[in-house]
Amino acid sequence: MADLFTDRLKLNLSGTGKELTPQQLNDNFKTIEKEFLQRSVNASWFGAVGDGVQDDTAALQELINKIPDYSILHIPSGRYKITSTLNIRKQGVRIFGIHKGRYRQGKGVTSIEFYGTGPCFQIGDESLPSFSGFQNVQFHDLSIRYEGTARGALNNPFSQSVKRGYYGKGTVGIQDWRGGGVILDNVLIEHFETAFWGYESDVNLFNCTEINYNKTGIHLQNRSSQFTSIALFTLGNDTALDLNSSNGARFMASQHIMDGSSTDIPILINDFMNAEFIGCWFEGLSREHKVTVPSFIQVGATKETKNVALRDSILAIADKYDDIQSVCNYFVDVIIGKKVLVDEVGGYPRNLKQLISFSGSSSTQQVTLRSHLDFSYSNNRYDENNGTGQALLLVEKYSDNGIEHLYETFVKAYLGARQSLPAGSWQKVNFNQINDDDLTEFDAASSRWRAKRAGKYRIQVYISTDPQVDGNRTRLALHLNDEQVTGGSAYAYLDDRIMGGMNYSALSGAMEMKLEANSFIDIRVFSQNKTDILPGGGITYLTVSRI
Repeated sequence: MADLFTDRLKLNLSGTGKELTPQQLNDNFKTIEKEFLQRSVNASWFGAVGDGVQDDTAALQELINKIPDYSILHIPSGRYKITSTLNIRKQGVRIFGIHKGRYRQGKGVTSIEFYGTGPCFQIGDESLPSFSGFQNVQFHDLSIRYEGTARGALNNPFSQSVKRGYYGKGTVGIQDWRGGGVILDNVLIEHFETAFWGYESDVNLFNCTEINYNKTGIHLQNRSSQFTSIALFTLGNDTALDLNSSNGARFMASQHIMDGSSTDIPILINDFMNAEFIGCWFEGLSREHKVTVPSFIQVGATKETKNVALRDSILAIADKYDDIQSVCNYFVDVIIGKKVLVDEVGGYPRNLKQLISFSGSSSTQQVTLRSHLDFSYSNNRYDENNGTGQALLLVEKYSDNGIEHLYETFVKAYLGARQSLPAGSWQKVNFNQINDDDLTEFDAASSRWRAKRAGKYRIQVYISTDPQVDGNRTRLALHLNDEQVTGGSAYAYLDDRIMGGMNYSALSGAMEMKLEANSFIDIRVFSQNKTDILPGGGITYLTVSRI
């Protein structure tokens, strides 16, 4: 249907019509907006008042029930009191409100105020077959807030300090069961136990969405994949993002501000593959709160998580409180994760305790750090190993000379005390002192070196012994992946000597090996007659270097 206002606007914007004054152009836009609102289905037609007093639940539910698929719903500005779940079982429904200003609150906005339990909006339900829910539901220009009295306290100290530290127990702002294609555009969700909850909710798009003061902000699980967020803003949540058992999430230019607590991680990524954060802002708590968040991001708490990329991150981390305590210990804590990439960080990463942490005992802990690294920590490292796992950090530093590779394998271990060799048996050499070990690959307790990554290595050994009886035979062997403490089968024999006369003796050898990650070696010595190995970093040592 043609209308004069739209036709005039088309002509003017295309440069082919009569030029309009700014006032005339503005009037045309207002008229077109008014016609759009008049042509959409208006909540007021079904008795919704929006005065914050009348219960508008029944009116809005009737509206949703009676419209066909792909309808446009308009909820005028006002405060709509909702006391139970609004169920959406339609395809492609588009719900529009009105917003003014950054936070979409106050006079002249559309505010959905929830007083019930469970979800405020629920798309589909758990009875639906897999990926067969109601798709492409859209929410535009809305404020969705919990205002009921069944409240729990948030742990987040910022939300407490601004008197916003509560959430509705057992509540969800928007819940999607097996639908997907959900669009949130200029939507604010506050004070829920979970702001958005998706189960098999894939290909969602959040644009300029604000998630504030919730127990958990966005929770995705069970193949809620291919999620995209542009300019997401989170503030004062215990946990802002909880990404679980899915594949594919992209966060572009998001801002995560003062989320977390001493017991809550702002961003959790677990049993997940392919999560990417591009040009995002990560801001810690204020030093005045005197609270330390364990880490901004946790990777793989219980199951392997891989392909997590954090590109061009800005870390707005406040100065340490009491001069020694960081408001956030680590940017990323890896428990079970591989192919984790931190590609350039700016801002104030130096105010962290350390950039990267490794926790737990997993043999899968791999992070690559690429950055100009114009900051440092007191131990001259960028990671801290808080567990017993692989803890592999590869560092590529951008410099005037190109890319410098830091933290390459170089190990030197030596015997710290005299070791007795019984006659006629193979004994592992107890290299129990470490001179160098940038990647913490040598275990002094078991006298064993374990490769954290696959590659080619050079192993060199030198063993000094006490004077031996004339004709004594000594041998030196390298063992690969041998769990036996004594004896076992040698991978390679490095030296074999027979002494002439009562003289001090030495065994030595070197070899190059191509090893898989987690392969381990130890060194063993055989003496035909009883003797002692002499201690000292210059006379009994093992070195390993990557070549």
